[in-house]
Amino acid sequence: MVADEVRKLAEKTMTATKEVDAAIRAIQQSTRTNVQSVERSVTSIQETSTLASRSGQALKDIVQLVDATTDQVRSIATAADEQSAASDEISRSIEGINSIAGRNAQAMGEASRAVTDLTQQVDLLQQLIRRLQADVDRR
Repeated sequence: MVADEVRKLAEKTMTATKEVDAAIRAIQQSTRTNVQSVERSVTSIQETSTLASRSGQALKDIVQLVDATTDQVRSIATAADEQSAASDEISRSIEGINSIAGRNAQAMGEASRAVTDLTQQVDLLQQLIRRLQADVDRR
């Protein structure tokens, strides 16, 4: 009977040893899986960190481009304002020139009438001189 109990106890020990062995193997497999997951996570975190760093640099570059573009827009706006002021000045100058040209045209018309009047007076004087010479010649 003792041998029977020792045999049963040995069987139970063998079964328990197999169960412990299976549990240890499962734990080891789970540990390997967890280590692989952690390694993949570390790689992913490193890649994410690299991408975040690149994104930060890209954002800095974008901000610099926006600043440069803003400066160019300001320069263009300033140039447009200056051109507008120059155009206004040119317009006023052209108006002044038109006014002067109008006055010159009026003065030329008056001068032309004066020359016509003088020509008529010269003709009258020449007629008068001829009459006077004719009177002198008759005497």
